[in-house]
Amino acid sequence: MDELEAKILQIVQETCQHPRGSIARQKGLNQIILLIQKTGKLLRGVGIPDAEEALQETWWYFCRNLCEATTTKEPYNPEKSSVITWINSYLTYRLQDKRISFYEQKNNFDLLSQENDQQIDPANLIPAPTEPRPILNEIQEWLKTNYSELKRIHVRDHPDVNCYVLISRRLPPETSWLDLSVEFGIPVATLSNFYQRQCFPRLLDFGKSQAYFDSEGYFDI
Repeated sequence: MDELEAKILQIVQETCQHPRGSIARQKGLNQIILLIQKTGKLLRGVGIPDAEEALQETWWYFCRNLCEATTTKEPYNPEKSSVITWINSYLTYRLQDKRISFYEQKNNFDLLSQENDQQIDPANLIPAPTEPRPILNEIQEWLKTNYSELKRIHVRDHPDVNCYVLISRRLPPETSWLDLSVEFGIPVATLSNFYQRQCFPRLLDFGKSQAYFDSEGYFDI
């Protein structure tokens, strides 16, 4: 275990001593996330569609199961693996899910194009919208309340591509990074990196302030 990983483990132990939902716990989780990113050992998922989304889901899992088992059978166990190995193991499955989902959708549309003679309505391939969960409504209300602040945080030389717009467009039913890239004329990597660095942390802080981590199944919005 190198010096940085040893430091991460120490902070994990200190963080888990604080009550769930406390400011001290939240600060510790944020610090650990930053240190994990600093190691450069986190899987990148290069070439995998929606890899950034898989990473976001992984951070939600991390925050909810590091100290207590909220969405899994047992929390992180330092005797079994390092924190980074534990996170990468979960992230691997999420990346696989995104890849499988992408090709399943692609195959569906390929099949549709081969059956034009049957005049299949593409709308029939789209699942019926479900009733939005309350959390989604609360996030949308938070976006409206913080519109001015979020709008000021934008991609360099692109004031129209700001945190308000990107968070709104990535909420269900989300717009893909590829579609956003085409719409704004900005590379996918630039958009997703900006979102991860500037936008998602603000959304994450809002979720923590509302104690969403205490709500079972929160991220299935």
